[in-house]
Amino acid sequence: MMRLNLMPWRERQRLAALRRLRLMLLGGMFLGLCAVLLMDQLVRERAQRQAIDNSNRQAAMAELDAQLEQLAPINRAYEAARAQAAALAALRADQGLVTGLFADLERALPEGIQLTEIKLERSRLRLVGLAASGAVVAQFMRELEHSNVLLDLALERVKSTDEGDEFLLVARMSAAWS
Repeated sequence: MMRLNLMPWRERQRLAALRRLRLMLLGGMFLGLCAVLLMDQLVRERAQRQAIDNSNRQAAMAELDAQLEQLAPINRAYEAARAQAAALAALRADQGLVTGLFADLERALPEGIQLTEIKLERSRLRLVGLAASGAVVAQFMRELEHSNVLLDLALERVKSTDEGDEFLLVARMSAAWS
């Protein structure tokens, strides 16, 4: 029988396996490096897109802020107009108050009385005037007590002057009128 020396063949097999292992390691390292570079590129692109989007959003926000600044005077004017409209509506609602009060005063005003001052503060009415006599003031007070507008009518003072008796009447306006 013949003897074969398998050592060189085994050595070649071992070297071939070692070369394949080295190639596979190099190939794996190359693929890993490619994957890392690809991921890095994707992350950088995404960060760049996000930075561009952020700058676009900030530019849009700056534009909107500029538009809001342009609208601020208009908003202030609108609020002022709304306040004026509310004040006018309140005046229109109270328009009947003054005319009704003057109508009641005209009905109650007897001959011989001259009103010199009418002042309405909150729900208090002050009437200052001149009367021919105290009896005329008493008649005026009785007539005003029949009014549904005035409550708690009180004579504060009567002072005799050269022109006649100066009087001061104070009354509270009813809740429906105040």
